[in-house]
Amino acid sequence: MKKLLVLTAFITGLSVQAQTDETATIKSIYTHALTKQQGYEWLRKLTGMGGRLAGSDEATEAVKAFQKVADSLGFTTQLQEVTVPHWVRGPKEAAYYTLNGQRYEVAVRALGGSIATPAEGLTAEVVEITSFEQLDTMTDELEGRIAFYNMPMDPAFINTFFAYGSAVKQRYVGALEASKKGAVGVVARSLSSSINPYPHTGSMTYAGADQQIPACAISTLHAEQLSRDLKANPKLEFFMQMAPRELDSVVSYNLVAEIKGSEKPEEVIVIGGHIDSWDLGTGAHDDGAGCMHSLDAVWLLKELDLLPKRTLRVVFFMNEEFGLNGAKVYAQRSKEEGIDHVIAMESDAGGFTPRGISMVAPDSIITRIRKLRDYLEPYGVHEFSETGAGADISQLKSDDLVMIGLRPDSHRYFEVHHSSQDVLAQVNARELELGSATLAALIYLLDKYDIVAL
Repeated sequence: MKKLLVLTAFITGLSVQAQTDETATIKSIYTHALTKQQGYEWLRKLTGMGGRLAGSDEATEAVKAFQKVADSLGFTTQLQEVTVPHWVRGPKEAAYYTLNGQRYEVAVRALGGSIATPAEGLTAEVVEITSFEQLDTMTDELEGRIAFYNMPMDPAFINTFFAYGSAVKQRYVGALEASKKGAVGVVARSLSSSINPYPHTGSMTYAGADQQIPACAISTLHAEQLSRDLKANPKLEFFMQMAPRELDSVVSYNLVAEIKGSEKPEEVIVIGGHIDSWDLGTGAHDDGAGCMHSLDAVWLLKELDLLPKRTLRVVFFMNEEFGLNGAKVYAQRSKEEGIDHVIAMESDAGGFTPRGISMVAPDSIITRIRKLRDYLEPYGVHEFSETGAGADISQLKSDDLVMIGLRPDSHRYFEVHHSSQDVLAQVNARELELGSATLAALIYLLDKYDIVAL
């Protein structure tokens, strides 16, 4: 009995010591990230190159610039060719309406993929639409008029991504659905969680439309104003002028940077974000932060001699915003090459303070991942949910793949998302680095304890 007690005490002591060692290792990762702030410096470099709309020279130049960075760090790199659409915004858009003899200028931006208005602009009466149920009941109310979608993001959602998801339909299919009712144009309320003067762009579709009509977004501030003024004068006319163009598709690239694993090189942990961005800002949060999180996380592990047993791949995906072309190419190439991804991680929710992760994995694996919370909670990472992992890595989905998405605080994200405000000045260096450290810590723990589906 005494021997059994001694053995039990010895095993317990080993367990406590192991946990103490891991706690110290995790602390060293966060300390190094916050002290060096390397990811933030790389983000400064990236955003200094301008917006990176898919198909633009800036997007391709950014990929090639960071291939050089990865080469200098000792990664093995490759560029994967990706054919992407090439839509250009053209001259600055204009919009206004007149009420009681006074002209009101409106902050406006074309939606990504929209056609142009006539060169002289488009003027028509406006019909406000506050729900798709209302649209379904319309007969000829939109004939020859502009459809004004005014569906705010629901402020009751704590996670603003759910609010965004509940409102994004007006932007994505608004023109398609309004064209079926005879509308000649679309004005959509920007998808922002606050009332501000900045229009927020984003992708749209004409798939299945018999008639394509121009579509733009106006700021939430001007959406509120237009709604009020329509009540005062339902016959007021709205003017919109924009000249975007859809050019021939071009070849761009994914960046793939790899460090071979020491013991299980055939098993791959991939981590990434999308390198393309909208053209109104410089894509600091969406998704420069995600790309730098990914590169920085691996750099931290390399700097601290904590590289995993498995091969690490950093991927900067091209063209998430206009159709996930890069993610689809990466998934297809991986299948052809027989790449065995065991863990896929993505950061595409901004560079704000990390609050948790979301997971897609077998229940048994999720249970094991949840046990890592004690290591991360001291750094504010406590929300472990099962609400998807990321659009790009979703292309790799399989029954034997663990997928994880970083989930930063979301309250400010849609203040800047897809707008001119998505710039470096909106990113706090400490918050960004906490995200990098969280991903590095997760890679370290998942690899060390073999938390992968078999």
